[in-house]
Amino acid sequence: MSQRTFFRDDPDPSIDALERRQFAERTVRALSEVRRQSASSVAGLIAPWGAGKSTTLAMIVEGLKEHEVTPWTVVDLNPWLYSDVDSLQLGFFVALREALPSDVKWNRTRERIGNFFTAISPAGKVNGLAGVDASSALEAFGQWVAGDVSANALKEKAESKLSELEKPILFVMDDLDRLTPDELLMVFKLVRLVGRLPNIYYLLSYDEKTLLDLIQQTNIASGNRGRARDYMEKIIQVRFDVPAMRPDQQSALVSDAMVDVMTRHGVESNAEDNELFARHYRNHLQNILTTPRAINRYFAQVDALYETLHEEVNFIDFALITFIRTFEPDVYKALVGPWRSELLGESLLSSTRRGEKPEEKEQRWREMLSDAHVNTADTQGMYELLRSLFPSLTPSDGFGGGRPDMSKRRGVGSRDYFDRYFNFGVPGDDVPDRTLQDLVVALNEGPDAQSIGSIRSALIGRTARVCRKLRRVMPGNPNACAELLPIFAEVYATRKHAIFAADGSPLLNLEAAAEDAAYEMAAARAEEVVRAMNRHSHGAILASNIVQRLRERGPSNFSSLLASTSRVLEERVESLLGRELDSISTHDFRHVYHWRVTAGKEIVDPRLRSTLADGDWDPLDFVARNISVVISGDVESLSELDFDLLEEVIGLDFFYASLGREIDANDAPIRRHFYADTMDNRRSLALAFLKARREGQSFDNG
Repeated sequence: MSQRTFFRDDPDPSIDALERRQFAERTVRALSEVRRQSASSVAGLIAPWGAGKSTTLAMIVEGLKEHEVTPWTVVDLNPWLYSDVDSLQLGFFVALREALPSDVKWNRTRERIGNFFTAISPAGKVNGLAGVDASSALEAFGQWVAGDVSANALKEKAESKLSELEKPILFVMDDLDRLTPDELLMVFKLVRLVGRLPNIYYLLSYDEKTLLDLIQQTNIASGNRGRARDYMEKIIQVRFDVPAMRPDQQSALVSDAMVDVMTRHGVESNAEDNELFARHYRNHLQNILTTPRAINRYFAQVDALYETLHEEVNFIDFALITFIRTFEPDVYKALVGPWRSELLGESLLSSTRRGEKPEEKEQRWREMLSDAHVNTADTQGMYELLRSLFPSLTPSDGFGGGRPDMSKRRGVGSRDYFDRYFNFGVPGDDVPDRTLQDLVVALNEGPDAQSIGSIRSALIGRTARVCRKLRRVMPGNPNACAELLPIFAEVYATRKHAIFAADGSPLLNLEAAAEDAAYEMAAARAEEVVRAMNRHSHGAILASNIVQRLRERGPSNFSSLLASTSRVLEERVESLLGRELDSISTHDFRHVYHWRVTAGKEIVDPRLRSTLADGDWDPLDFVARNISVVISGDVESLSELDFDLLEEVIGLDFFYASLGREIDANDAPIRRHFYADTMDNRRSLALAFLKARREGQSFDNG
């Protein structure tokens, strides 16, 4: 099936996936029996919109025209072409005259048909047939009237000749359900009161529910469904109900369409994704995709709009989002509107609902879906569909446990990919996955300044998102990983720590990406890469964090990374040992901690101890420098003193003895997360901590 087939809505008798031809053949036989029993009759071809009425009708017409025993003359009369009842009457009689045999002996019958029409038509000008002024045609008919002949007499003469027809005439009227109530009654009036002539039959095609809705709006039914149905039964003598799709036919159409679209776009979905679609088809989609038109309409949307997103989103998620957009437009609008933050877990309000019970959340969402005009019978299926697309709707252990990683599968439930599904392309502030993959592959083949520059720009623009995407394309590209680590170090120095970031912490995402890159990198390149990272202010610290992260994973290059990182940290700290501590920044002093963690206390502590014992570093400033910092937004404040480090390096008694007078004289309260990170504040808080510890006092904030 091609895209053209999806969008085509014209009848196509050559396609018979629903076994309509068998039904059409049975209908042809039934109409022949109707003709045998009745001189004139009205039949209805009934099926919902989009169920294939027009295609079935075309098959029936084909069978009637080619009937071996009693072929029919079929007249297609389209009520849409006429502006009022008079022009429809004119159109009917013109079509009837044209349908009569062309033999000379039927000329008189044509004249009688014209006389009968002139007798029953109102005086004056009849409005145009399909926009053409018909007054001249009426005048021509009027010339055939000889004397004062009654309408009944003229009708009897017409009936007399029409009864001699060898081929019955069938008027086919399709799509009656698309008329207005007044137009519909106009057609019924013509069929019931005017057109019941011998050998004249009617086959009206319509959606019964819609037709009853239209009749209810007229004075005939005055809103009463029963009266509308009674009226229809007076008009239609024979019903031909087009069989509904059987479940296996429905699923076959959907499966064939899905396979066709996936093949055309080169989509390779896995078993998990296929089962996801199949589950939601069984639970919900099949209740909506009940007609061939609905199925074609749906897959036309998928086919037409996936092209710009190829390999940039998950195809199955895109197909399911397209289903929502096609059949539940109000839900679709809400996804990118008021529901977005909760669906992606970005809303602070969501955290206040953590105590919400699953049944309470489900009820709340069912009400929201109902407000979005989802049918009551469909709200549960739609809620389950949203739950599978957006894991934030599924209760977790409070830390995201049990939820699938939407980012790995490019799912709509990932904030990295959400906007792509609604933009029908990669937004301008995003980087296509294919682009990143191509850059990494190029970088793996050798150093490439252009690739490095492009990745650096992407990282600076959307750090967290690009890191997450790089983690998916780095495996199997060890050389690229070695080239990326210095870039991570460069960007790491420019990012700020954020307690909460809707897109994720830039620093934590950089560390995770750097860890994966280091895991992939060849051991032989460890020294080179770590030193390249160290050329950036935060490179050695990032390398230390990577080593700590890799301890449990234990890659084959771990010992090389550990040794290289320890060496560059030792060099950094050695450059600090000859300087006064109050001239060393908080950032630079962090290298002491990282060297100690990386190289080990047994190596580092003796070196620090001798520096303190020899007086190269002031004891108070050393204590002050070992107070940690907390960050809230852009504000840094002093927090805790690492007593264990002081004890392990040289012992607390050393500081009590060296700083006794200062400790005694200090009356500053211990107030964590209050003091700005200045050296004076560090010294004052250090003395307060030491005094409280020496005297066994409480460390509660003042």
